[in-house]
Amino acid sequence: METAQVDWSSSLKTKPTYEDLEIRIHDLEKEIKECKKCSEGSHKSDILLSQILQGTFIPTFVIDGRRIITHWNKALENLTGFSAAEMIGTRNHWRVLYPSERPLMADLVVGKASEDTIARYYEGKFRKSATLEAAYEVEDYFPELGRWLLFTASPLTDGNGGIIGAIETLQDITEQKRAEEELRQSEQRYREMSITDSLTKLYNSRHFFRQLGNEVERAKRYGFPLSLILLDIDDFKRYNDSYGHLEGDDVLKALSNVIRKNLRTSDSAFRYGGEEFTILLPETESENAFIAAERLRKDFENLVLSPSLGVEEHMSVSIGVSRYIPGEQPSTFLKRVDEAMYKAKKQGKNCVLLAPCRRGE
Repeated sequence: METAQVDWSSSLKTKPTYEDLEIRIHDLEKEIKECKKCSEGSHKSDILLSQILQGTFIPTFVIDGRRIITHWNKALENLTGFSAAEMIGTRNHWRVLYPSERPLMADLVVGKASEDTIARYYEGKFRKSATLEAAYEVEDYFPELGRWLLFTASPLTDGNGGIIGAIETLQDITEQKRAEEELRQSEQRYREMSITDSLTKLYNSRHFFRQLGNEVERAKRYGFPLSLILLDIDDFKRYNDSYGHLEGDDVLKALSNVIRKNLRTSDSAFRYGGEEFTILLPETESENAFIAAERLRKDFENLVLSPSLGVEEHMSVSIGVSRYIPGEQPSTFLKRVDEAMYKAKKQGKNCVLLAPCRRGE
C-alpha cells in the first residue's frame, strides 16, 4: 500500500494556530489509523508510520496498548532532549514532563480513564478536543522544562474500534503565553489609566460614581453598613493665587498621599473634582468612618508644605461623613455627605462633621 508522505514544511514559515494544529493532528491520526488498519503488524506499516511521524514538525510519540513507546519523532527529541533510541521500548515518557513517574494523557486515553480520573491529574487544565474524537487537550506550565506546553492525546483504534494505543503531541506555546500575558497587562494598564486621575493617581470621578452605585447595591443586598467621606481643601484658591498652579498641584498630590496612607485595603479613594476628594468605606459604620476622617484631617494639617524657598505652609481640609441609609438613592447619599462637608466649612473649616441619618436611627 502506498501512503503519501505528510509534508509540513510550508507550515514552518508561520506559527500555527490552535485550529491549524488540530487539523494537522487530525490528518496525522488518519494516516496512522489507515496505515495500521491496512497493514497491521507488518514491517512495511511500521516504516510508513515512522516516516509519517518523522515528517511532521509537531513533537509526537506513540504508545501501544501496554503503554510502551513505539514511536518518538525527531521534533520531540529536539524539544525534550530525549532521543528515540533511549525512549522507544520503554514506559519512560513521563520523564519528559515530570520529576517522578505518573501517567501522561496518552496513558489515561489508553486506559479509557473517566473524566473524574483525568481531573485528578489535570483538574482545571484539560478539555475535550473540539475536532478530535475521544481526544483531550491540556495547557500547563512545566518547571522542569521552563516552558508552557499544549499537548493533545488521542486513541488509536483497530478495525473493530478497540483501543490499541494512543498518540500524543506536544507544542511549545511559551511565546504565545508570554504574548497573552503582555496583552493582559497592557489591557490592565489601559483600564487603570481610564479610571485613574493622572495628577493624584487616585481613582477619578467617573469610576467613583460607578463604585458608589456598586457599593450601595451590595449594602442593600447583604445589609452591610457603608460610609462615605467627602473632603475639600480649605482656602485652596488663595494658595494657588499666591504660589501658582504647579505648587497647587503639589498640594493635591500631598493630600492624595495622606489619603492613600490612611486607606484600608477594602477602602477606595477618588479625586471627585478640583480640590475635592471622596473615600468609600464598605462595611463601616459612620462612627468608625468619622474616626478615620479625623485621623486623616490631622495628618494633613500637620504636613509641612514648602511652596517656595524658606516658606512653610500648613493647609487643612473640611470633611463630611455619613453612613448610607437603607433605601436611599446613591445621589441622595452623596448629597447628604456634601451638605455636611459645606457645613464643616461654615463652622470654621479644618473640621469633620457627621451628617445625621434621618431614617433608621
